[in-house]
Amino acid sequence: MKRKTYHHGDLRSALFKACHKLLVKREPNEITLRLVADLAGVSHSAIYRHFKDKEELLEVMAAYGFQRLAQVQKRAFEREKSRTEGLIQLGLSYIKFAWKHPNYYKIMFMTRRDSPGSQLKMAQIKSYSVLVSACRQTLKEKQKQIEPRAYALMCWSMVHGYSNLCLETQFPQAEAQALKQKNLPFARQVIQNAILPL
Repeated sequence: MKRKTYHHGDLRSALFKACHKLLVKREPNEITLRLVADLAGVSHSAIYRHFKDKEELLEVMAAYGFQRLAQVQKRAFEREKSRTEGLIQLGLSYIKFAWKHPNYYKIMFMTRRDSPGSQLKMAQIKSYSVLVSACRQTLKEKQKQIEPRAYALMCWSMVHGYSNLCLETQFPQAEAQALKQKNLPFARQVIQNAILPL
């Protein structure tokens, strides 16, 4: 197969796009640098000019995942006039992200990293700050004297646990079916029940 030639920056972008395509269909543990290089049409040695190993590449992809998650959560919250409804929609956007992009979700949350890089850390902080800001606005609207960061952690724990159960056991989907409900309205009901004290 004829190999492609790229300028330095273009090669990194091509490798990123190739890995993105692989993550659509393959589990993270199935991805190798050789597969990424082959899909990008470059030599296997070329990939090491930008990534020392598979873990470094997947960390870059995880950072991208957090950036996308922050964007969809922010849009979901800001679409609604009611802050409470916005918070519900933000939670649903998190669950839908896990459903639609399970392999991204896995490299973001189910991959242990002893020393994550600054790019990933910043993306994680930005994503979480969207939730904290939404909780702060919702609590203010409801005139509740609750620490926003503590409330945000509760909200995150709930939607994250729900998402994990969906991906690992499919139990929430089974419960929705047993109760003759569709998956998304059922997930909304769970979120709404969790924040009812507001």
